[in-house]
Amino acid sequence: MEKNFAQAIIKEDDNIRLLYKQRKKDIIEIDSKIDYSEKKYTIGIAVILAIIYERFFIGKQGGISIPVFYVMFMGFFLWSVRGIVVFKKSIGFVIIIPTLFIALNYSIHSNDILNFFNVIMILSLTGVCTVLIRYENIKWDNLNFVKKVFNRGVKSIGENSYKPFMFIKGNITSKKKKEISSTKKNILKGLVISIPLLIVILVLLTSADMVFKNYITNFSFGLGDISLGKITGHLLVIIIVFIILFSYIWSFKYDFNEGVSNKKNLQWEPVTVLTIIFMINVVYLLFSIVQFSYLYGGGSNFLPQKFTYSEYARKGFFELVAVTLINFTILLSSMKFIKRDNKKINSISSVFLTLLVAFTFNMLFSAHYKMSLYEQTYGFTYLRIFVHIFMFMLFMLFIVALIGIWNRKMPLNKILIVIVLSMYVFVNYINVDKIIAKNNIDIYYQTQKIDVQYLKNLSYDAIPEIVKLRDDPNKDVAKEVSSYLDDVENELRSDHSWYEFNYSKYRAKSVLNQGGNVK
Repeated sequence: MEKNFAQAIIKEDDNIRLLYKQRKKDIIEIDSKIDYSEKKYTIGIAVILAIIYERFFIGKQGGISIPVFYVMFMGFFLWSVRGIVVFKKSIGFVIIIPTLFIALNYSIHSNDILNFFNVIMILSLTGVCTVLIRYENIKWDNLNFVKKVFNRGVKSIGENSYKPFMFIKGNITSKKKKEISSTKKNILKGLVISIPLLIVILVLLTSADMVFKNYITNFSFGLGDISLGKITGHLLVIIIVFIILFSYIWSFKYDFNEGVSNKKNLQWEPVTVLTIIFMINVVYLLFSIVQFSYLYGGGSNFLPQKFTYSEYARKGFFELVAVTLINFTILLSSMKFIKRDNKKINSISSVFLTLLVAFTFNMLFSAHYKMSLYEQTYGFTYLRIFVHIFMFMLFMLFIVALIGIWNRKMPLNKILIVIVLSMYVFVNYINVDKIIAKNNIDIYYQTQKIDVQYLKNLSYDAIPEIVKLRDDPNKDVAKEVSSYLDDVENELRSDHSWYEFNYSKYRAKSVLNQGGNVK
């Protein structure tokens, strides 16, 4: 048995090697058939985009540059796959829209938390849409697709990073076969010999004269002093970005079968699963009874002595959301893997899963209610706002899942993915910082308590609201806010390039210049 197992492993390794050799052979054949002008233009555009990337993002603030660069990159990609792909209705083109909206948010709002995740989302969605546009028949509503997109990005660099240099070398080699005039040969020889000689001379002269060394190490091109160290750094960035851009775009020249999974669909015994769900529903029923009698009833206006508001809200949220996510996993897994041979079992399964959804709705409302109690006393923060949005998203996902329980023909996975993506775009555009500042200031007017330090940590989106406290009757608050706004005003005075434009900064600057008069 061990011998057979070892032989199977060796056979599998041999198959992998053969596939790798065949793939490499196919790649070489495809590259050889592509016209040099196509290679030349791809290299040229990649170089131009790499230079633009360096100018837009290295040492600069993200703004309108991000959507502009995204549009240029997608234009580059679509140009590259022309003739390979028949452009028609595809989910890949649809994904371009939310990705562009996420990119545009960099020029509208200035929330650092969202901007951090937006980088990840833009890169991920760009990978998804390019793969879907290029390979139209690929399935995108499963986890295996995520693996394919990731592998595409990683493999592309390894397989194609040397290609531009190889293409250029091949073109030069082919030209050498043609007759070259003696004058050109002599000029070329002179240049080759002069380079090492000039290096030695420059080293000696810079050592002999400090003033000359200063001029050599700090060139002026009418754009300010640029040191050799900076030039090297910028060139390195351009080269790296160029290799990544070219490698990724060129990888779509190849059309390889990703392979079809031969694994049989796993199926669970329905009686076992339904027993588990029934027991879980019993526990949730007891929990719901307690919730209705205590939280939603007469006991909702006080807390147990052992808990503070903070402990009550945080425990109430995180535990309930954890259970909700477990329920969501159970729900989707049951719908996918339970055997559906018996109609009676199917009906019972649908009822049990519906009850699970109903109890989950109660948990979501309970978490929302507890967080609302907390906010009435302690105000709003990023976490608390995102908590509400996340719970609302879960509510919508469960609504769709509930419909899917009774209508199994519905493309459930696709709809769930669309909802998650739509909610993410929604979060980008609701202006979280303004909501936090406005609500906290409203609570301050009622309680005379406010955390000015937290307001100072908000982005420029909150400035039109914070400026209202500049002339507050509370002198301590007014002084702290005025000092903060003066610092912000000084920050906004610095000049920025057009591609760093951000509306929230422009709006904040306008409000401060008007002395806090918000229309």
